[in-house]
Amino acid sequence: MVIDDEQPALEQMQELLLQCEGISSVLAYDNPHEAFTAAAELKPDILFLDIQMPELSGLAFAEKLLPLSPDTDIVFVTAYRNYAVEAFDLSAVDYLLKPVDPSRLLRTWNKLLSKRKISVTDGTGNGQTSFRLLGNYELTSPQGTVKWRTHKAQELFAYLWIHRLGSVSLILNDVFPQWNYEKGKQYLHTTVYQIRKTLKKAGLEDSIELSFNRENYRLESRGIEGDTEQFHEAATLALQSNQPEDMRRAAALYTGDLLQSLDSLWVYATRDKYRRLYLKLLEQLTIELIQAGRPYEAEDYAVRLTELEPLEESYTLRLISIYYEIGKPLRAQRRYTQFRNSYIAETGDDLPDWFTEEYERLGR
Repeated sequence: MVIDDEQPALEQMQELLLQCEGISSVLAYDNPHEAFTAAAELKPDILFLDIQMPELSGLAFAEKLLPLSPDTDIVFVTAYRNYAVEAFDLSAVDYLLKPVDPSRLLRTWNKLLSKRKISVTDGTGNGQTSFRLLGNYELTSPQGTVKWRTHKAQELFAYLWIHRLGSVSLILNDVFPQWNYEKGKQYLHTTVYQIRKTLKKAGLEDSIELSFNRENYRLESRGIEGDTEQFHEAATLALQSNQPEDMRRAAALYTGDLLQSLDSLWVYATRDKYRRLYLKLLEQLTIELIQAGRPYEAEDYAVRLTELEPLEESYTLRLISIYYEIGKPLRAQRRYTQFRNSYIAETGDDLPDWFTEEYERLGR
């Protein structure tokens, strides 16, 4: 969550944070009282807080919030150095000077990531086993992050985790398409051997079983839930409940497209399935927040939708509508111009008449 009464600074911080690894949502507030109500309810993981704000300073804000949300990490942002001592008296994680330098923000973000990782693992004495496929690929065992011997072993494990069962011929077609059948089959068995050795070395041989029977490989896991399963279950339940807070929590689990660095053809269909579920979740959340009279919160998710699908007319119109509702006509006009330019550049055609007519209606 970002709170700053100066709109340009708020927008800059929001844009910079959305470029940081692992951030799926940034709530932005220019009214400290509205922000406090939201923060007390949502208990955000991390708060970037301007110190000098009218009516409620950032220091007073933090002092009031911490008893209600003790796990929230706070980073103060200000144009003045002389508040540093007071900031750290409130256990601030860091202190950023305006204008915020992107490289300095990155160091702060890495510090926050390290702090949170340590708090999760070191307190118990044992790491936890987890599998991350959304965004960056990472299998973590009690011994730490699993290191794969080859990229192919890493890819095949992800393939089998997603599909759970695959015939030799299908796996060869999807994962080893460049090999003929006999050489590909030999390479496949060698890669499976590497996977088994890696799992054993990581202490996961009892948790993950990779078996072979009748020309089929089967992967079974015990007590390990990957982030794709967590997101899918949370998103499905949230869409059924139709409660904004359920949808917000589910949306936060989507940390990037499935295996986003992998360019193999087999991953596209599954990647699209999770992406479409995420888009549906954001769209419904945006609508529910608008209907609940919370347009400032809806703005963040509406922006995210336009970033994910920049040529989707309905997403842009909804964001423009929100801008007019919260009294930001210049931003609405700027968004329309940006969309029109992108649309013409991409399609070679001018905007449809119905889109222009709806935009003009919103601006009246």
